[in-house]
Amino acid sequence: MKRLAAGVVLLIGCGTEGPTGPELVDGFEVPPPPANGIQVITPIVEDIQPGTDNEYCMWSDQFLETETDIKSTSGFQTEPPGHHTVLYYTTLTQPPGTQRKCNDTDMATFRFLTGNGAEGELNSAPGDLVYRAPAGAQLVVNSHYLNTTDQVMRGQSAINVNFAEPGGTYTPSGSLAFLDTGIHVPEGVSRFETTCNVDRTYKLWFVIPHMHQWGTHITVDLIQGGTANRLFDTPWDESFAFHPPEMRLDPATPLVINQGDQIKVVCEWNNDTGRVLDFGFEMCVSYAQFIDDSGVGSVACDGGNWTNF
Repeated sequence: MKRLAAGVVLLIGCGTEGPTGPELVDGFEVPPPPANGIQVITPIVEDIQPGTDNEYCMWSDQFLETETDIKSTSGFQTEPPGHHTVLYYTTLTQPPGTQRKCNDTDMATFRFLTGNGAEGELNSAPGDLVYRAPAGAQLVVNSHYLNTTDQVMRGQSAINVNFAEPGGTYTPSGSLAFLDTGIHVPEGVSRFETTCNVDRTYKLWFVIPHMHQWGTHITVDLIQGGTANRLFDTPWDESFAFHPPEMRLDPATPLVINQGDQIKVVCEWNNDTGRVLDFGFEMCVSYAQFIDDSGVGSVACDGGNWTNF
């Protein structure tokens, strides 16, 4: 599946050597590794051109010897051009440190674990929920660099991965996205909607809408038995691209959606860039986490078609 998840400080210079790790972009501050976990830092991406949308995949040196439960993650990036990081795993391994622009062939071999912003926000599964990866998996970092400046930039990412405490009994959290990766946002004011027929029962504990800086309004409706329940009706603010409004529920009393229900997402934009914005520069997404007690994994309804990610 195609990819799913800008600041004001210009970082320049040749880079500095981390105290015990890889070279860091000057000014990129990475906190210490977690006590009960690991830290992954990507190589520097050079020459990120103005007005470009880039995704790089980096195969880390972290190979999981046993099935591993991750409790939380935090992502850090140079800003600009950092937009977000995603932690995946793969069982089709590559030499550690391999980094290149992501392609559809690579992405088809990955399975989603967690998504992270660029500013160190903690993404933690509540209660007894965890993000689970199988034995033998290699961790992969997907870095999204969106250069909206007029300067050539350098980019770098880091993720702190915190493991669940040993000896506990945990349930995996799955990921769910409703979107259309085929969107093309024309110049000026426009509107787009996508509707998905839910394929099975999901118990949601976390839901957000997502657009980028040209968004002006988004609604998300859950339609059950012909009756629409509005989950979000949000005049969009540019800051929501990094810190969206959210619906967060106790996993003991989740929002249950069933086969035959529908999710409808409607987005409006004011594109003043003078060009068409494809998926990546703009998005129209509702993203959720669910209690995955039946081993579904991470799935998306992309333009009405269900796929794994």
